[in-house]
Amino acid sequence: MTDNLDNVLLIALADGALDKFIVGEPFYFQEAKRDTDEPQNVSAAFNLLVLDYWTKTKDKTFPGELVTAMLIVLKTYPDKNRAIYAVSDWIWLYHDCLAQKRLNPNGKYRELFEMDTDVVAGMLKQELEVNKAELITDTRWGGASWNSKQGLWEPLMRLASWVRDKLEGPNFVPNNL
Repeated sequence: MTDNLDNVLLIALADGALDKFIVGEPFYFQEAKRDTDEPQNVSAAFNLLVLDYWTKTKDKTFPGELVTAMLIVLKTYPDKNRAIYAVSDWIWLYHDCLAQKRLNPNGKYRELFEMDTDVVAGMLKQELEVNKAELITDTRWGGASWNSKQGLWEPLMRLASWVRDKLEGPNFVPNNL
């Protein structure tokens, strides 16, 4: 674990700004080379920072802090679509890592923490239902025309279905498909 100013997770934890880390606000954004623009590079943030922090500290409060931060983002973040998109990505990645842990118990994710994401998924499902029209017209990130005909809605539906059907994760597929 890096104890310097490059570790935005440690800074977010010290600042009480884990919610800002979740959505990748400037300063709490994890940089990495990618071909596409994203609000937070969740894969890099998780693998380089979250997993490393957990492996080295085993901070028992940390999984709950992540859940709380995701709930805060969904409840209060001013850019609802960014909040929904980022939290969906975190839920997907976490459950993908859990699936990898089950497939390879001695692999990279062997020490992955347990985190109950059901309450987050429930709130996420509600936010998806309420914000459907705005998500359909939002062409940022994965909602760009090269990836979707319905803005952020289409990739979010693919992700929600994948988490539910392939990763055995919580169901946040909206009822108003």
